[in-house]
Amino acid sequence: MPILDWLNKNEAINTASKVPYRILKANKELSYGENNENMIIKGDNLEALKALLPYYKGQVKCIYIDPPYNTGNAFEHYDDNLEHSKWLTLIYPRLELLRELLSEDGSIWISIDEKEGHYLKVLCDEVFGRNNFIIQTTIQRGAATGHKAINPAPVQVCDYMICYAKNKSLWTYTPVYKERSYDKAYNQIILNYDDKWENWEFTSLKNYLQANDIKIEQAVQKFPEKIIRFAQPDYNGVGKETKFLIDLSKANPDKIYCQKREGLQDIYLVNGNRILFYKDKMRIINGKLVTAELVTNIWDDMNYQGIAKEGNITFKKSKKPEAQVKRIFEMSTQKGDLVLDSFLGSGTTCAVAQKMGRKYIGIEMGEHAITHCVPRMKAVIDGEQGGISKTLNWQGGGGYTFYDLGETVFDENGNINKNVDFKTLASHIWFSETKTPLLDFEKSPLLGVYNGTAYYLLYNGILGDKKPDGGNVLTQKIFDTLPKFDGKKVIYGEATRINEEKRKINNITFKQTPYDIKAR
Repeated sequence: MPILDWLNKNEAINTASKVPYRILKANKELSYGENNENMIIKGDNLEALKALLPYYKGQVKCIYIDPPYNTGNAFEHYDDNLEHSKWLTLIYPRLELLRELLSEDGSIWISIDEKEGHYLKVLCDEVFGRNNFIIQTTIQRGAATGHKAINPAPVQVCDYMICYAKNKSLWTYTPVYKERSYDKAYNQIILNYDDKWENWEFTSLKNYLQANDIKIEQAVQKFPEKIIRFAQPDYNGVGKETKFLIDLSKANPDKIYCQKREGLQDIYLVNGNRILFYKDKMRIINGKLVTAELVTNIWDDMNYQGIAKEGNITFKKSKKPEAQVKRIFEMSTQKGDLVLDSFLGSGTTCAVAQKMGRKYIGIEMGEHAITHCVPRMKAVIDGEQGGISKTLNWQGGGGYTFYDLGETVFDENGNINKNVDFKTLASHIWFSETKTPLLDFEKSPLLGVYNGTAYYLLYNGILGDKKPDGGNVLTQKIFDTLPKFDGKKVIYGEATRINEEKRKINNITFKQTPYDIKAR
């Protein structure tokens, strides 16, 4: 398979492995609501992705990112004028870490434009595997009006989005439909639909509507099952029984034939043609029963007008409509799945995930993690009615925990960083074990109890003495002084002097620092 080469590619290939693991430090003041599982992380997304690996490797069902396009347009919040090779060097290691975080049945969706889109496709072929490519979608975001109409070259009015699966054979696609205008090919109506099908009579839909003074919009709402069209079946694409009935109906054009099919729609045939019912073209979309068609790789129904202030947050030029992210999640996730966006911007992905009942992780490096994402998500949790809220009947609820990137966990030799204090390491271990933040910290070797297990850390003289017999090594004497818990106990320490038999008796699982800490 051809691969892309550029200046500094070797640096890009080795970047992810050299990024240190950092502590994720919960920020109570910027957290909001009741659900502590959802995460908003402020910090460099490469370091944040590495920090997430010990807890979420292989756990994320869907990733959506909208990275800088490298178009030369100077966005207020992003450096979108990177030299080409630098842009590739920036994207490559992030794609590597994102792939590690994806579940085996997960998918990643990436927005891009024509400047870097083709390079990104080749890059993704290399990282995710060419065989795992799903689709490239074209998204119309404008029209050739105003100053665009006098452009000296063909007018560009679309963005692109490429999608890859972690493992295409395991990925599940959910078909999504969009509203469309009435399909005029359906030009017949069954006059006596409630009679036996053998006696059905057909007439022109146009004449019927005129005679009964009914508009087509009313008809499709009142009796879509009566509105039909005749269509020639693919003779070579049907089974033996269907072929027999097609031939029989051609020989007897005045009769109606029906093929009963268990678990499938029955097939009705007249004069060799199949009867197609308009009711089968209708779907409930955004709470309304409407004429619908399957969404393809052309998305021309995304309204980009006015989205700069969607969510009551102004974020010009680099914002995507909530409806666009909603469609991605509809196609590739279910309620309760974990989604991630490592270029969070104004918080659109997290806002949509909150409203759709998905768990989420959002990463944003700039100050607008605080100035944009936090106020937007607080408003969402309080029940704001912008974006997709009304179509989903969103009433508010949920919450998130805000995190900052803290100290590195280990030094260059693999030892615990000497600057990592007890609280920081305790927070890291608690998070790695429970997947929840340590919000109610007390200076105690007992970090807390979660799902019937007590977690302890012997580190940095928490018991007042750094000597082996005084605190960092688990001895019988130390164990007897620990806060009591009658149940399973996980104890982290430099070493243990309690033999395996006694550990079993006391229901102790011992883990050695730094070797058993997950972030290594």
